[in-house]
Amino acid sequence: MKKIFAGIVGQTILLFLWGFAGLVLLFISLHLNEIDAIPLEYGAAILLAFFALVCFLLAKFRINAKQEKEFRYIQQIDHLAQLEEKIGQRTSELDQRNRQLSSEVAERLDAEAQLKQSNELLTGIISTFDGIIYVVDFDTYEILFANDYLRNLFGFDPMGKKCHQFIHSAEDKPCMFCNNERLLGNAEKNLQPLQWEYQNPFNKKWYRAKDQVIKWSDGRPVKLEIAIDITEQKSIEHFLQEARRQAEMAMGMRSRLVAMVAHDLKSPFYSMTQMLKRILAREHFDHDIHRQFLENIVINGQRMLQMIDNLLSMDRLETGGIKLEKSFFNVHEMAREVLQNFTNQAFDKAIRTVNSIPPGSEVFADRHLYFVVLNNLMSNAIKFSRRSGTVELFLPDSQRPMSVAVRDNGAGMSRDYADNLFRADIKTSSKGTKGETGSGLGLLFCNGIIEAHHGRILVESEEGVGSTFVIQLPECSKVTHEEEEARLAAF
Repeated sequence: MKKIFAGIVGQTILLFLWGFAGLVLLFISLHLNEIDAIPLEYGAAILLAFFALVCFLLAKFRINAKQEKEFRYIQQIDHLAQLEEKIGQRTSELDQRNRQLSSEVAERLDAEAQLKQSNELLTGIISTFDGIIYVVDFDTYEILFANDYLRNLFGFDPMGKKCHQFIHSAEDKPCMFCNNERLLGNAEKNLQPLQWEYQNPFNKKWYRAKDQVIKWSDGRPVKLEIAIDITEQKSIEHFLQEARRQAEMAMGMRSRLVAMVAHDLKSPFYSMTQMLKRILAREHFDHDIHRQFLENIVINGQRMLQMIDNLLSMDRLETGGIKLEKSFFNVHEMAREVLQNFTNQAFDKAIRTVNSIPPGSEVFADRHLYFVVLNNLMSNAIKFSRRSGTVELFLPDSQRPMSVAVRDNGAGMSRDYADNLFRADIKTSSKGTKGETGSGLGLLFCNGIIEAHHGRILVESEEGVGSTFVIQLPECSKVTHEEEEARLAAF
């Protein structure tokens, strides 16, 4: 509206300026022509021109006002459209924000429900936990939380009381074994929680405790302790320690008794067999039956001596009296020595002995004890082999050079019998194919030797077909062993 008014005022001023200019020109013309009065024609023409100019200006003013009004109307329509678009955008944003807030509220309500459920579940677990759970302030030693087990244990609620007064010693100062400072130091270094055992001075029970630092609801660090009653376990440990001590005493007494009895038995048997050997070597017998009687006595005496030696060796092995001196040795050569020892026994039963162990094969073990095992297994193989049978020493698995086997095609045994061969509580001794007898201690001693080497003896047997005894020892590389010995020597 202000623009229209300014336009009208401007046009009016311009109109008067034009009219004034026309009058000035008219008076100048009259003065130059020395005319005293304005002719009527000139006056009418001037008035007509002035009126036409006024009409033109008024028409133009009206057109401008209409255009201005239309322009302002269009601007208002555009402005309304922009406002409507902004309102639509804002409404859409508000709707989206409203949906987002609704989703967040729903998620929060769901989270609160889950948190409440988890809290109820945790509270239920803590309430049913068969042990002590409590929380203590580091500065004031005030108990901030205690589970039902602790309340029931002492008969009242300890909340708000000091831990050293209520739980431990009823003193006005912290316990001598208080670990708060150490626990805080571990927490700063991100170390593991503290675990320890103590005896409560109130109820005299033993507890295994686990302490760690947690944050309380207000953000301050507090001490959480979880303790379980181990009084019964301590009693069992004490009982086991006492039983172990008594067992060690009994083992010592047994070892001394075995050594004493073995010595008292071995001396007369050895003297007797030596005297009988001299008689057999020097005397002439009129009847062969007499010589056979004496020879049988010597053989049985030697068996008794071997049995006594086995008993002593088994006792020393069980009590740690035998120390293993391991080394690498040629097991092919040892097998050859073993076969030579049984040349006569094999000849008596026409048994063929075969050493199939490849030359140069080595085993890492105590050479003396390994020879005892191999010798014993060879003796059993010949003992239970039929006449004209075969006994073979070989490597059962080329991938396991530390495994050596003794195989025969003799009487064999059942699966149940084989499973009980190495059990001391079951007697498994039986006669050989030629009536040979034994004590059954040899295999027990052999099994003890191999177990001391962290190995085992496997038995594969079938009645009427034969048996195979496999000595398995842990694999050991000679190069690795030498490097380890060099490292230990340098250390």
